[in-house]
Amino acid sequence: MKTKLRVLPQLVGAGLLLGMASFAANAEITVLKQSPEAGDPLSRLNFTVGGSIRPQFNMMTGDSDKGSYKNNGFDGGTRFRFTADYYLFDDISWITYYELGVNIPAVFDWDNHYAEGANDTDRRMLYTGFKSKTWGQLTYGKQNSVYYDVVGAKTDIWDYDMIGQASANGINGNYDGTYRSRAMLKYKNTFGDADVYVSYLFNDDEYLPGNGLRYKRKGGGSLGVDYHLTKDLTWGTAWNYTRAEMRDPGTSESKNYDQNILGTALSWKPDNWTFSVGGGWYQNFMTTKKVDVNDYFAGDAWGVEYFAGYTIPVDQFAVQSVQPYFMGDRIDYINGRDYQRIDNGVGVSFQLDYGFRVDYEHVFTSSTDNLGDMNLVRLRYDF
Repeated sequence: MKTKLRVLPQLVGAGLLLGMASFAANAEITVLKQSPEAGDPLSRLNFTVGGSIRPQFNMMTGDSDKGSYKNNGFDGGTRFRFTADYYLFDDISWITYYELGVNIPAVFDWDNHYAEGANDTDRRMLYTGFKSKTWGQLTYGKQNSVYYDVVGAKTDIWDYDMIGQASANGINGNYDGTYRSRAMLKYKNTFGDADVYVSYLFNDDEYLPGNGLRYKRKGGGSLGVDYHLTKDLTWGTAWNYTRAEMRDPGTSESKNYDQNILGTALSWKPDNWTFSVGGGWYQNFMTTKKVDVNDYFAGDAWGVEYFAGYTIPVDQFAVQSVQPYFMGDRIDYINGRDYQRIDNGVGVSFQLDYGFRVDYEHVFTSSTDNLGDMNLVRLRYDF
């Protein structure tokens, strides 16, 4: 065990030093640069790689969280990105994107630093398709949902977030079509100041939530519009529908659900300020925490998230900037479950040289289940 504890920081440290020595901070690394030449097929390819290493500590007040893997330190979302853009003709390109999540403590079997049964790696996204300045972009595979692109991403900008929005509160965002959606066909195009999104959710494999029941997405779709009111003010609205079935293989009992989420969000970035607020209404989407196919999802719930921060340029002592911020969220069940949660907190983010970043947050929580307040520290290296 001691050997594993020594090896992990050595390997991670070596990777960070290599990144510092070789690459510019916060920039994708271009492996192959597109420069089409007659008779050279490879010259049509643009291939880039990038990534983010994210060790994190979540320390909840009270005794309930002591000794947990999150309290001991865990992987807060390390990922590696690979993007290919192959020029075909006119303004049409064939594009492919792959994002691999890596749980570093699980890879090295670092006990008490990852959830029991957690996978070493996760295929966060994998999609392919075509893009054109004239005709838009059409892609298929596992990719960000329309709802997340238009609504969720606007408030997914601090660490202890996504508590009030739909993309993280359903049975599983990979399957129900609200986060990194599997088996999705997505189209995007720009008309004047509006970015228009449409998607179709195909029938998917069953998802096992671990309680003996089974969830299956039978289909669905999304619509979304991102309207650029000014160069620094964007308003997005999206709707997502999923036709799903909950099944109990032990009793052969099943029930179909029409899951709807409707949300809107604003993002405003004047000068050094960043403001965002978003909210949504969720029907047959939030779980009741009951192991019952007929009462698995709450009929109605709603949630909001908000953020305000100011970036202070420093450019001294290896510190590029400092951003203090205020943030919060609320989730509330209207029926199906008696539950409410309200979070409000403050944080500060230090952007350092060479792609390093340090975030600290303290969040005050009031909830039906008496959750403690949160102290969070995340270290981050982007390349």
